[in-house]
Amino acid sequence: MARINYAIRAGSFAYCFLVLAIHGAERGVGAIFWTALALQFLVYPHLAYLHARRAADSARAERINLHVDAAFLGLWIGALHFPLWIAYAAAFSITLNATVVFGIARGAFCFAIFCAGAAIALPAAGFELAQPTSRLVTTLCVVGSFGYSCAVGAVVYSLRDRLRESESRYRLLAENAADLVALVDTDGNWLYASPSFEAVLKRQELAPGTDAFAYAHQDDAEKARMAVRRAAATLQSRPIALRLLDRTGRFRQYQATVTPVKGEPRPARRLVLALRDVTDLRESEERLLVAAHALEGMTQAIMITGGDGTILSVNRAYTETTGRGADEVVGQPEKMFRSPLVREGFFDDALAAVLRKGFWSGTHSAKRKSGAVYLEWRSIRAVRDAAGAITHFVHSFYEVSVPRNGNEGGIAANGREA
Repeated sequence: MARINYAIRAGSFAYCFLVLAIHGAERGVGAIFWTALALQFLVYPHLAYLHARRAADSARAERINLHVDAAFLGLWIGALHFPLWIAYAAAFSITLNATVVFGIARGAFCFAIFCAGAAIALPAAGFELAQPTSRLVTTLCVVGSFGYSCAVGAVVYSLRDRLRESESRYRLLAENAADLVALVDTDGNWLYASPSFEAVLKRQELAPGTDAFAYAHQDDAEKARMAVRRAAATLQSRPIALRLLDRTGRFRQYQATVTPVKGEPRPARRLVLALRDVTDLRESEERLLVAAHALEGMTQAIMITGGDGTILSVNRAYTETTGRGADEVVGQPEKMFRSPLVREGFFDDALAAVLRKGFWSGTHSAKRKSGAVYLEWRSIRAVRDAAGAITHFVHSFYEVSVPRNGNEGGIAANGREA
């Protein structure tokens, strides 16, 4: 807005300079008039823009600039003894601009400041009315007023189109976003809910003024309302763990955040409530937790590697069987811990069989970290993704018995001698 006003102010004040210069030249004014005219209408607009640009609150600075505009123009009109058409053009432009930018009340206030400025200058200039302006000056005032109103109208029309485009863009995002976005008041009542909410709650349950947490789990509802009140009071975002009862009667889990709308006074009256559905993630985490507990409780040693052979996880039975802890092996290549008691290429052949058939099993001699030798049964299976690519290998093994003396090569797959 400051940039738009700068363009309008600089252009209109330059036009005013032209009109007043002609008016002054027709009356033979002195050097003081010309100096003040140049400072006011050629220099001041740039200073006003710098004030708005550097201010911490540019909107407030621009309101002050409009008040200063009105006061200075009023002073000029009073000092010039109220030339009718010049006074009309000045009062019209300042009131129109303030009304368009900040509303009717601000426009009326700027007009009052304009009148006050004229009243202040009147005693110094003398209580007399100016002679009628020349046809040229009158014409320029009429044309200038018309052009100024067209310029302001064009700006308003352009801003309206930009606003409509912006509104359409944000509506499109709100309607198609996977996350649920809403506005709530300090009491936790709906002000607005994005259309994506209708996949969870019925439309009447999202009506403005209704309780936003009416269908939240009873353990979460009051905590959510308290988080909203605290966020409103502190103007700080608050996370919320929320379970909502959806249309099917199932509680869905959401990771929510409540954030005060920027620029709201304390306490904030409007807050943005954003919810991300984490139901599937939480259920997946629970399944993984159960699987991890089951894996840890197995009597067979389990080693899981990535597709490149890097060890990703081992269970407790692995440590008990091999004597190596998870901190020693996780992140290391599986090749580092292969048994040295089998023939060369034994494990490469086993992995080749896994690549062909998806699995391999067999027995071989193995050595613990302590150096103790034992007979091991091992199974290797490949894990593939939806595209059929191998992502992991699962090794499971256990001790069979103590190997026989002299069996340096171990026993190969399916019990055949290596």
